[in-house]
Amino acid sequence: MEFDKKSADRLAVQIRKNILRAIASKGTGHVGGSLSIADTLAVLYSGVMNVDPKDPQKKDRDYIVMSKGHCGPAMYAALAARGFFPEDVLETLNQNNTILPSHTDRNKTPGVDVTTGSLGQGASLAAGVAFADQINGQGTYTYLILGDGELDEGQVWESVLFAAHHNICHMITLVDANGKQLDGTTDEVCRLGSIENKFESFGYHAISVANGN
Repeated sequence: MEFDKKSADRLAVQIRKNILRAIASKGTGHVGGSLSIADTLAVLYSGVMNVDPKDPQKKDRDYIVMSKGHCGPAMYAALAARGFFPEDVLETLNQNNTILPSHTDRNKTPGVDVTTGSLGQGASLAAGVAFADQINGQGTYTYLILGDGELDEGQVWESVLFAAHHNICHMITLVDANGKQLDGTTDEVCRLGSIENKFESFGYHAISVANGN
């Protein structure tokens, strides 16, 4: 499957609809943080990532790690839109015996590669997955999604240091810089300055996207 922008645009709309459907069924959830990565997920699932809804565990698949795990509804919305499970399952979000728990869980949800929860945890897990693939000589990619508020966590920067030191070039880190976190704006809680400059200082090749949509 090759990337197609029109398909990605349509998928982004469907992901947004699915996010609202899932969260509305529960009545509570992280709406803003989920909606802000709809376009990112649409691009990844429109031909960028090597994945197969019919075979979620295929050995040569690319991995995606939703480190901002509280935005699981966005991940579930994308997976449902791509056919990993029926879309009506979205209405069981965070309910008893659901396959869609509050935070992403690889043991419960088809298409979820890595379990995440505590912020920062996914950064280390993604680096470990990508490093293992590098050691094994695989050409697969690991896509890590972080929130900008999550960058307050020291574990994120430990993983960045590790990845740069080992030249893990098949890990793509995406920071969802929406300027918000639980207790206020990122500037109010803990100013980040230039995220691009911070990653570059660790040895990353960093690109800022002016309009994430």
